[in-house]
Amino acid sequence: MKQQKFKKLITTKRLKLKPIEPSFEFAKLLYNEISNNRDFFKFMPFASVTKPEEEYNFLISGKQNADAGKAIAYAMFNKTTNQFVGMVSLHNISWKRESGEFGAWVCKKFAHQGFTTEGIKALEAYFFQMGFHKLSAKANIKNKASCGTLKKLGLKKEGIEREATFNKQMQEWENFVVFSKLVSEYK
Repeated sequence: MKQQKFKKLITTKRLKLKPIEPSFEFAKLLYNEISNNRDFFKFMPFASVTKPEEEYNFLISGKQNADAGKAIAYAMFNKTTNQFVGMVSLHNISWKRESGEFGAWVCKKFAHQGFTTEGIKALEAYFFQMGFHKLSAKANIKNKASCGTLKKLGLKKEGIEREATFNKQMQEWENFVVFSKLVSEYK
């Protein structure tokens, strides 16, 4: 598959998804959400961020990856209030293999309201319609909410990636459940 440009706006019933544009203001918003809710984000690799500058550098790196076609991260905003809800992304994109890996999170105050599901469904539709063959996701084996969301979305469990990442906040090696969906399974 030939590399394509990413959409500048994806909409759902409740959300507007816009590609991340790095700014120090947005980095501070993300940093404050993370630092004020570290226990909520304990399974997320970014939970160990210690200052807004680290978050800003992450945003710059994400933009560079998007420009290179390697990944795309979208900020999710409530369509009605324009409040920042969370982020959804496709990374590890391989145009040759027609595949990529989902990532998603929502702000604590928007948890358990279906926003993660809605955001991933929107990206799933977009990338399968673009011509991707396989979309995957990984979730910490202890993160029951994320594993449940991926199952609810119809992704199939492929297996366990053992001791895949060291979580600085938890001070332990983490196992991840690997899920995927093929275009033939997309409805």
